[in-house]
Amino acid sequence: MVSPDHYSQELNAQFGRAVSRGMSHILINARELHSSLGDFPDSDDKLVSCRLVMRNEMKAGDVMVVTRENLMGMTVRYLLPRAAH
Repeated sequence: MVSPDHYSQELNAQFGRAVSRGMSHILINARELHSSLGDFPDSDDKLVSCRLVMRNEMKAGDVMVVTRENLMGMTVRYLLPRAAH
């Protein structure tokens, strides 16, 4: 089972890869983040921790572009590079 720490580590790894490519922002989808760790969600229940980690990572300027109620899953546009908490 994937833990919140796993989501946080993968989210930060994706931020790092995007920054190294010179990107100014990145779109992260909860279902895709979850699946990138090798677990394919069959229900929204499996995405609760993933969405919480994504929401907790949001800072000023980040935007939730798709809410969790959408069938595509929650999607957040994070600004890069990330400032320290």
